[in-house]
Amino acid sequence: MSELDDIRDILGFEPCRGAPIDWEAASQALGATIPDDFRALINATGTGRIGYDTLLLRPFAVNANYDQIRCHHKRMRDLEVIWEDEEQNDPEDQSKPLIFNEPGVRPILWGRSGLGFYFYWVARDDTDSSKWQIAVEPARYGQWEIHPGTATNLLLRALRGDVTTLYLSSLRDAEQHFFTPAK
Repeated sequence: MSELDDIRDILGFEPCRGAPIDWEAASQALGATIPDDFRALINATGTGRIGYDTLLLRPFAVNANYDQIRCHHKRMRDLEVIWEDEEQNDPEDQSKPLIFNEPGVRPILWGRSGLGFYFYWVARDDTDSSKWQIAVEPARYGQWEIHPGTATNLLLRALRGDVTTLYLSSLRDAEQHFFTPAK
């Protein structure tokens, strides 16, 4: 069984019947190739919510709250302002993970939570997107988490309770194990 099959078994979602996504246009809009596992996940689920508050973003979604491109660009503007304001603080009081100071490394948003968490790929120029790590930005204050593996791998491990995390523990609770398509 694949990770996607395991996620489907846990969440019980029906196959998506939405319009096909222009993944090449989406990759251009984000400035990087979207990983294949995420393409397969969104092609299977469509736009929607895991549990009560974890939103899977979809490129060019009709509902602006789920539009990955729009949400990504807005969040990048927000982070730019936050990180610029923090440059005057002592290093221990800055929220920007050091990994994003490396040349050719940047966050690309793929999901978010109503609790304020954001899910990113740690995109690296000249690195296959299937090899990117996953970053989780906490709601307020606290340290970002960097996780190995793909988006589907992290979601599956979180749903099973097999990931060490301060922020994603609610996903392991059985009452969060459902998928609601966006309207």
